[in-house]
Amino acid sequence: MSSSSSPSFTLFPYLPPELRLQIYRHSAHPRVTTLTYHFQTNTFTCSTHPPPLLHICHESRAEGFRLYTKCFLPNPDPDPTGTTSPPPGPSHTNTTNQSPAAEKEEGRGKGEGRYFYHHPHLDTLYLPRPPHPSADPLGLGYADWARDFAVRLPNVAEAVRRLAVDYIRPEVRRPWEVYGKVCLIRGFLPTLEEAFMVISSSSGIRGGGSEGEEGREGEGAEGEGAEIELIDPRGDTEEIMGIMERVRESFRVEVGDGLGLGLEQEDGGDGGKGGRLELIPKAKVPSTWVCPPASVTCAW
Repeated sequence: MSSSSSPSFTLFPYLPPELRLQIYRHSAHPRVTTLTYHFQTNTFTCSTHPPPLLHICHESRAEGFRLYTKCFLPNPDPDPTGTTSPPPGPSHTNTTNQSPAAEKEEGRGKGEGRYFYHHPHLDTLYLPRPPHPSADPLGLGYADWARDFAVRLPNVAEAVRRLAVDYIRPEVRRPWEVYGKVCLIRGFLPTLEEAFMVISSSSGIRGGGSEGEEGREGEGAEGEGAEIELIDPRGDTEEIMGIMERVRESFRVEVGDGLGLGLEQEDGGDGGKGGRLELIPKAKVPSTWVCPPASVTCAW
C-alpha cells in the first residue's frame, strides 16, 4: 500500500451480507467487565466501556445485540438499610433506536434502565473488593452484597461463564470475607466455567487491604474508570503457589466439606459439566487494547 493510500476500507458496504456479519462477530474481543459495589447507595457501577461493536453502525449494532447480553443493575438506594427493587429480567435484544451516547448515559447513569453489556462466551466478570474509603467507608469488603449477589442479580449470574474476585491478605481480611466469596462464586454455578483469583497487579502482589495505600489500590490506573486485563501472574512461583494454597485452606476451613475449594459443580446432564471448580491465579494490568476510530464505511 502506498503512503498516499487511504487506511479506510470503503468497499465494506459492498461485501456480501453474510461476510459482513461474520466480520462483526469476529470483531468481538474478550473483555473484563468490572462491577464495583458502593455501600452508600447499595448498588453497583460498571466502569467498563460498552462494546465497540454497538457504536459502529446500525447493522453492527443489530448483530451486537445478538452477541451481548444486556445485564440490568439495581437502581441506587438512598437508604442502604432498606430494600432495593429487583432489576428487570434479562434481555438479549434492544428494540430502541437510541444513539450510542444516549444509551451510554442510560446504561451508566442513575435512574431506570441501568445496565451493561456482557458477552457470555468471551467476557470475564470482575467483582473487586470495594475500594476504601470511596465505595466502602467502613472497610467491610466482601460482605452481604457478595453473599446475595446471585439472588439479587440473577440475570447477571446467568450470563457469566468466567468470574474474577480479589485475593485478600489474612492480616487485613475481615472475618466474614472468605464465606462471602464462597457464596459469591457458588451463586454462579452451575453455569460458571472458570473462576479467577486476582492475586497481583502491575505494581506487585496485591492484598486488598482496607487501610492506607493498599486500601486505595482499587482506584486509579487499574481501578474504577479504567479498562483492565487479567493475565498469568509473574514473579516467584513458590509465592504464588503458597497464596493459592492458603486460599484453598481458608475455603476448606470456612465450608468444612472437604472439597478443594468447597465449590463442587453440579452434573449438567448430557453434555453438562461436573466436577470441582478450581480458582486460577491471575494478575490485573491496564488494558492494552484500544478501539481505533471507525475506518470502514458500513452498510445501513
